[in-house]
Formats: sequence, structure tokens, C-alpha cells
Amino acid sequence: MIDTRHLMTFRAIARSGSFTHAADELGCVQSNVTARIRKLEERLGVALFERDGRATKLTMAGTRLESYADQIVSLIEEAESVVADAEGERAGLRLGALENTTATRLPALVKRLHQRFPEAPLSLMTGTTDELVAAVLDRQADAAFVAGQVDHDALDSVEAFRETLVCVRPKRQPMPESLIAFRHGCSYRAQAEQWLRSTGRAPVPIIEMGTLDGMLGCVTAGVGFAVVPRISAENNTHRAGFTIEALPAPHGDSRTHLIWRRDRAPVKPLRELTGYLSEKSV
Repeated sequence: MIDTRHLMTFRAIARSGSFTHAADELGCVQSNVTARIRKLEERLGVALFERDGRATKLTMAGTRLESYADQIVSLIEEAESVVADAEGERAGLRLGALENTTATRLPALVKRLHQRFPEAPLSLMTGTTDELVAAVLDRQADAAFVAGQVDHDALDSVEAFRETLVCVRPKRQPMPESLIAFRHGCSYRAQAEQWLRSTGRAPVPIIEMGTLDGMLGCVTAGVGFAVVPRISAENNTHRAGFTIEALPAPHGDSRTHLIWRRDRAPVKPLRELTGYLSEKSV
């Protein structure tokens, strides 16, 4: 039988691309990491990694094992969390959220959860709607805030926030040609492109950015325009450098939902969060 510690070690190396980084993540010396991988390879009868100078890459066998290791380790972490929940209010919660949501909506919710469950660890990952849905389905996140209604048999959801999308453009300058947006999989980008098509302006050049602040900074500099939630634009540090124009219906309406797996019993912090959001939306 495969030792779960060996799978955890394998996953840490696969994610970081380094035996050294994996040792730091796992809180052990590198020789332990090397020994565990050697035993795992002996158990399976295949090599899992190739070393090219300082780079560590998965072999074909390692690539095949990676998804299974992710699922097994995630299930173990989930089991530990559920057991901890049975013992008290210490069960951790792994949340995912859009960057806009993280900056504007989450601080109050995180404060509420921390006050209610001070001993429960909380971790947060950000990404596009598509990435966050995948993270919840793959058990990499317990729940996530995503834009729009997600129709999937494996997921439950509750409406969390209603956002008004606006077009943000530089002040005292002609309307730029380029749309500044997050990468593919971002629901706000998809709504912006639908709006542009409805006005006959699509396709337009798209400049992809990784952060909201970077996007609005580039808008202020006259590089392009962006479509973001009004609350994100109004509270941004670059606010003095751009104007805000409401998108016409129905393009300006966006609903943020909290999603989680239907087949998992929610831990107490998640039950608290879903209950609060359900009451708030009534």
C-alpha cells in the first residue's frame, strides 16, 4: 500500500518543481523528501521525476500519478477537517474568490468568520470564475465566490452579492481601443465582450492583466478601458484618473454566488457563511 506521506511529498514537489521547496513546505530536511520519493518510486516500479540541472520535471508516469495524488491528499485533508469539526469549531476553511470580491467584499466576511471561529484556520486563493469552479470540483477549495450562476450537478450555491458592472475609461482622453481585462475564464471579461458585440464594436484588442490595481492603473495611463464592478472602481486608489460609465441593461448586472460541493458535509465556518448569505439575500 502506498504511504500517504509519500503522496503528500510527491504532490509538494510536483507543485513547486523543487525538492528543496517541497522540504520547506513540509517542514523537513531535503534528505527526507528524497528518501520518500525513492520509496514511492520503488513501490510503483517507475521513475516519477526527471532532473534537468536545477529543474525538476514530472515523467510521463509522474504526470499520470499527479491527478490521483491531488484527489487522495485532498480527501485526506477533507477528512481531517470534518473530524476537527466534530471535535469543536477548529475546522479550517479554504476559500476561493475573484480578485474584485477579495478586495471589496471579503474583508467584512473574513472578520465575521474570525470572530465566530477564532481557532479555525482560513486560507484564500484567487482566480477567474472558471479556475475557481475547477478548484472546488477538484477539492482544492472548500467553497468559492464566483460570478454568475454555476449550473453543475455536483455543486450547491447561494447568491452572495449583486454587482453593477461599469466601463472605466481615462479622464480627458479619447476612448481607447483596447480592453484591459483578466485572462480567459473571467466572467466580467465575458460580459464586457458581450456588451461590445451588442454595440458592434467587437472584436477589440485585449490586454490581459493579473491584478485589478494594475488594470485600473493602466486605464489611468490611457492604455485602455476596463469593465469592472462599480464598487471596485469607486474604491480604487487610481479613482481620480478615470471616469465611470454604467453599462446598459442587461450587461451591467452581475451576481456573485458562493459555491461548494454537494457531496461534502460543510464544516461549521462554511455553514455559518452560507447561512449568513442566505439570510442576507431574503
